[in-house]
Amino acid sequence: MRRLPLVCVLFCLSLNGEIVDRIAIAIGRQVVTELQIDEELRVAAFQNHVPISEDLEARRAAADRIVTQLLVSREMQLSRYPMPPDGDVDRYLAQIRSSFASDTAYHQGLDAYRINETILKRHLADQLAILSFVELRFRPTLDVSDSEIRSFYDRELATWKTDHPGIPAPSFDAARPAIRKTLTEKDTDQILDAWLEEARKQVNIIYLDKALR
Repeated sequence: MRRLPLVCVLFCLSLNGEIVDRIAIAIGRQVVTELQIDEELRVAAFQNHVPISEDLEARRAAADRIVTQLLVSREMQLSRYPMPPDGDVDRYLAQIRSSFASDTAYHQGLDAYRINETILKRHLADQLAILSFVELRFRPTLDVSDSEIRSFYDRELATWKTDHPGIPAPSFDAARPAIRKTLTEKDTDQILDAWLEEARKQVNIIYLDKALR
């Protein structure tokens, strides 16, 4: 996770002395800079194989992801949660590389999005840290009941019959694992959102770039 103590931040300066990077958000004694947000936008676009979007909605989403990463990093340190091992990051990187037609295409993509593999691996480690935190902190407390699975199946079955007339729907037993996974992920997202809302209250977050609120 990237951590930039507020008291230690050095602004990048151009040759004529003008500031080319600015603090966008202060989170306690840490900060998020405009260049960090730009980098997050480029990495996300690279991973998704889409053009870089720099509109306000995309910048807000990128800033929110970075704030989430910092809050999770803070909690992982306080609670002594283990960080993902390097081997997991390397395997994740291998998945990203395999999504390109060739190594040449992969490196051309890095150049096109103005990032390098070191930057990419840092972002992948951040993403894996959040997944690890969720798995360790919330998943053990989640339990989807059979009645919830059955209710979900019955609702989806009615939709299936409308959208696929004459085509047999998957049986309840066949659909059960996928439904359990869907409901578990939904519950996890809700619990994580609630945790993040509370975590934001525990630290002073100042949006110097007020458009990112």
